[in-house]
Amino acid sequence: MAFCSPVPPAPTGVATYARAVLAGLRRAGYLDGHPMDLIWPVKPRHEELMPWYALGIYQIGNNVAFHRDIYRLADQAPGLTVLHDLALDDFVRGMKASGEALGYAADREAHRLDARVTSPDARLHEPLRTPWAAHIARRSRGLIVHSGFCRRYLQDLGCRTPIFVVPHPVVERWRDVERAATRRNELRAPLAARGAKVVVGAFGDLNAAKLLDVVMAAVGRLDPSVHLVVVGRRIGGYDIDGVAEESGLGSRLTLRPDVGDDEFRAWLGAADIAVDLRFPHRGEVSGSLARTMQAGVPTVVSGTGTYLDVPEGLVARVASGRPSVEELAAAFRRLAEDRELRDRMGRAAREHVLQLSRSDATTRGYVEAIEHTRALVRDPARQALARWADALADLGLTTDGMDEGYGLSYAQALQGLQPEAAEAGSERG
Repeated sequence: MAFCSPVPPAPTGVATYARAVLAGLRRAGYLDGHPMDLIWPVKPRHEELMPWYALGIYQIGNNVAFHRDIYRLADQAPGLTVLHDLALDDFVRGMKASGEALGYAADREAHRLDARVTSPDARLHEPLRTPWAAHIARRSRGLIVHSGFCRRYLQDLGCRTPIFVVPHPVVERWRDVERAATRRNELRAPLAARGAKVVVGAFGDLNAAKLLDVVMAAVGRLDPSVHLVVVGRRIGGYDIDGVAEESGLGSRLTLRPDVGDDEFRAWLGAADIAVDLRFPHRGEVSGSLARTMQAGVPTVVSGTGTYLDVPEGLVARVASGRPSVEELAAAFRRLAEDRELRDRMGRAAREHVLQLSRSDATTRGYVEAIEHTRALVRDPARQALARWADALADLGLTTDGMDEGYGLSYAQALQGLQPEAAEAGSERG
């Protein structure tokens, strides 16, 4: 098989995700009996090689620089696609800007299905109103998503590709998290010297969707003993320095952009409260939230999309969309003033992540998805059905004609050839 994904040191969260997934498959012994080539970076020769693999596993995110070539392979040799974002809006636009034909195909299919996005929660977010992932979802033989919200979104579109909900992996090694926690007092000492008693942390990519301006304004409404630390990777087009300067927080704000992994983890351990907002939401499961929960830091999140699938009691939610400064400040104030609540929520979040780690839930989910998709790809009836479907499409047959029974007898005759594993996988979709 082929595992197509950016990996470290590529500066993307998908790279650290992929490393964690491969480590889990290796630890479980799955790779011993199921050899898997890592394809990164993608080179021209891989386009010729991909059809010869038993299965391609494709990691697809919204960054065209990292995922354009992987998307091309996934379209050419359909297999198991992992959707890190439902809204591939920037990706599709980037494909079109580079003259990539697949970008135009994805754009046409997305706009053709606009009307099928009816969920009020999804329609609140402009990137989700158009189903940008529809083309690759249809082309794939299996889909992995990380939240029930993502599965419901795709099913509402009429997606019939088997969908597997696999939890986000625990990306940090526990020993690294424990080691980082020992630096808590070291990092907090300079803040305490400036009067800080409670530290709020905003972690991850520094972009407009994190609503950092609202976060800063909310902290400004709190007692001066509450300090804000912003730690993460600079993103082009977002002036975090300007936003920080305009906040008026002055010495109550500490900005640490583009730090190394060790310092990033250390600041996680130094925070009393974390915040992880998204607007607009793109259907992603937050890697930064996975890290704050692993570190046992109580986190304030947006009450929307994938965040709603986090079990109750593990996070504090504010309104979907762009929350008011007052509401966010109230959420911070409640946690800042109630040490027992912070400890209880942090312990519950950490225990939840620890249980995911102990149960190898991500690895087991991947193995199930891989095995079902391999069975579907090996199905001798599949290629015949694909030719049948293409032929009907060439004739201009619509779903209305299918409802009346045109062309169905051939497909019905092939049903007896379908392996049980493929049928089980299809039922999951």
